[in-house]
Amino acid sequence: MITSHAACRGWNATSLLLLVAFLCANSASGADNRLRSTPSASPGQRSLVSQAATGRLANQPAQAPLNGRLVRSSVASRGGPVRQVGYLDDCQNGCAPGCDCFDSGPSCGMEASCGFEPGCGVEGCVTCGEATCGVESMLGGPVYQGGSACRMASYGQCGCDACCADSIPVFLPILRINWARFQFFAGVQGFKGPMNFANTDAANPNSRSGSGSFGFYEGLNEGRNLKPLLGLDISAQLGFRATQSNLSGTEFTGDSRNQFFLTGGFFRQVDYGLQYGVVFDYLNDDWWFQGNMTQLRGELSWKTNDCHTFGFQFMSGLDGDSSDGIVRNTAGNIVRTTVNFDPTDQYRFFYRRLLPGTGDWTAFAGWTDDSDGILGATLNLPLRQKLVLSTGATFLIPDDNSVAFDNRDEGWNISLGLVYRPGGPIGCGRYCRPMFDVADNGTFMVDQR
Repeated sequence: MITSHAACRGWNATSLLLLVAFLCANSASGADNRLRSTPSASPGQRSLVSQAATGRLANQPAQAPLNGRLVRSSVASRGGPVRQVGYLDDCQNGCAPGCDCFDSGPSCGMEASCGFEPGCGVEGCVTCGEATCGVESMLGGPVYQGGSACRMASYGQCGCDACCADSIPVFLPILRINWARFQFFAGVQGFKGPMNFANTDAANPNSRSGSGSFGFYEGLNEGRNLKPLLGLDISAQLGFRATQSNLSGTEFTGDSRNQFFLTGGFFRQVDYGLQYGVVFDYLNDDWWFQGNMTQLRGELSWKTNDCHTFGFQFMSGLDGDSSDGIVRNTAGNIVRTTVNFDPTDQYRFFYRRLLPGTGDWTAFAGWTDDSDGILGATLNLPLRQKLVLSTGATFLIPDDNSVAFDNRDEGWNISLGLVYRPGGPIGCGRYCRPMFDVADNGTFMVDQR
């Protein structure tokens, strides 16, 4: 009996050991199967964890497919096809194609920081999130990026189409002004042209006295996105400029010179590709004569994705005018004269280089309808986030074969001023910032006939 009980206890112990071994083997097999079926492993490929568990870890991970499957799946996940050339990818946070979001700060010429490589015109959405790397931009404020809405920290919530300063009600609750769409400018200017010379001898039409003009200017320019209204990638602009020159008169008149320029039109701006626009200019010139003139001004340009723009501009006169004038000769006698004048047609090729903070400089050269030469340059240099230094010079070189009095036909315009942008670099958005400056004595030249 003792032997029988000992044999029974040995068999029971052996059976127990076999059962434990069997359960352990099944558990390991199930774990391996679960590793094989994890979502991270693609069909026909074991996961890295499973390979490591079995001692068969690959030397290099599998490379991304080269057939575009990942790109197509990414586009499909965003719910749309590849968009039209000329616009960057959608802004984050639900902004639609063509949405105007805030510049990511200085882009062209800014060194990459914290792994972010900014590009020319790459403008991301703005929010009240943390500043990128905590950097205080050269424009006077931190650069914000990320978040759930296009807005600026100091401005409060605003729509995706216009990261803007708060609107201000004017008289009626339904009439509100979005100041972020505006640019306010003022400065000094000097200019001269054929209208600076007056005939002071009725018996001799070639006897003319002349004097240059120097004074001040001020005005505003507004841009507006028309896509919500028309469904097209088109924007509009409207602005005016007032000038006050020759405040102490000249040798042939004691009157000061006052001008009023009005500019309005349509344009299309893109991140890269074809840009175009046309505006209507009106000029009222009140001095020793009184004149009203109009012209068309247009631009056709190609913008690259690395800060360069090449293009062509034209200024084509529509209506001239004639006026009776009253001047004074050297003897102090009053002379009555009649003068005819027309806008000067200009044709320019230009190169524009974009600068950080939506600044730029432009150089141009061309000709006029009278075979005169045109040279000039402009510069818009951001000083602070909302303040820009604006300067420019235009020189008209008379055709040597035209007349003997080239100094009378010579024209030039020099200006220096400041531009205040309530909406900062973005304004109303990168697609609806005014493409054209309001006309001045460099873009709206006048010739006597």
